[in-house]
Amino acid sequence: IKILEDYDPSLPPVFANRDQLIQVFLNLVKNAAEAIGGDPQGEITLSTAFRPGIRVSVPGTQGRVSLPLEFCVRDNGSGVSEDILPILFDPFITTKPNGSGLGLALVAKIVGEHGGIIECDSTPRATTFRILMPAWKETPFGTDDDGEGDRK
Repeated sequence: IKILEDYDPSLPPVFANRDQLIQVFLNLVKNAAEAIGGDPQGEITLSTAFRPGIRVSVPGTQGRVSLPLEFCVRDNGSGVSEDILPILFDPFITTKPNGSGLGLALVAKIVGEHGGIIECDSTPRATTFRILMPAWKETPFGTDDDGEGDRK
């Protein structure tokens, strides 16, 4: 499997739990590799982009939210069947013989807890998992939203 990387150097910092985001990307890359299987033409592309104009509706929030950080994991594997796509991130959904169906559910939970969204677009030989996340904002000293004063 060939790994291709296309990272945007202008990407600002992400305010997130590093270990949890590592788990997200490990799960997505592992799934991509399994979808490719033994195909000698298999490719996984990891990319980032800074898209400051992106605003989306996020369940549980009012109005539209700015999610300018884009992270994508693309593969040219077998794809996700159309009947699975709407429930892909639900717990215990799997197409693998020994799968638990918890990997993508955990990915969606972690992304959601970080204020982001994840979506999947898939056709045979072209699957993209796209994560949109908020950018880290510096809060002026002494004005955190949690009311606990000058904690950093």
